[in-house]
Amino acid sequence: MKLALSLLGMSALLALSPVSASEMVGINMCYQKAGDDLEKINACLEKELKYIQAEHKDAVERVTVIAKSWDKPNHNRARWDKQMKANQAFESYVKRECDFIKNTTKGRRTQEANAQLACRINLYRMRTDMLENRFLSSARE
Repeated sequence: MKLALSLLGMSALLALSPVSASEMVGINMCYQKAGDDLEKINACLEKELKYIQAEHKDAVERVTVIAKSWDKPNHNRARWDKQMKANQAFESYVKRECDFIKNTTKGRRTQEANAQLACRINLYRMRTDMLENRFLSSARE
C-alpha cells in the first residue's frame, strides 16, 4: 500500500500541465483499480508515460516553430539549433537519471521498472511545464 501511494505521489507530483480531462480520468481510474498490484500499476504508469510524452512532443514542436520564427529575420538557425541541442541533452538526462533511479530502487523488477517510469513521467511533466510557461504562454499574449 505504501509503495503504491508513493508511486502515485511521484507520478502526480508535477501534474500541473494542462491535461485532457477524459485521459486524466482514465489514468486516475487505472491507478484506483490497480490498488497495490505492482503489475497493474506498471500498466498505468506506461499509459501515463505515453500520454505525457505525446504532450511533451507537442510542446517541443510548438517551441521549435517559435525558435524558427525568431531566427528567420536573421537568416540563421541559432535559436533553433540551441533548442534542438537542449532537447537532445534533456532526453539524455532523462535516460541517465531514470536508469540511476531504477538501479538504486530495492525490490522486485516490477518495483524498479515502476520507479523508472515514475521518474520519466515527472521529468517529462517538468520539462513540458517549463516549455509551456516560459515560451508558449508568452507567445499567446
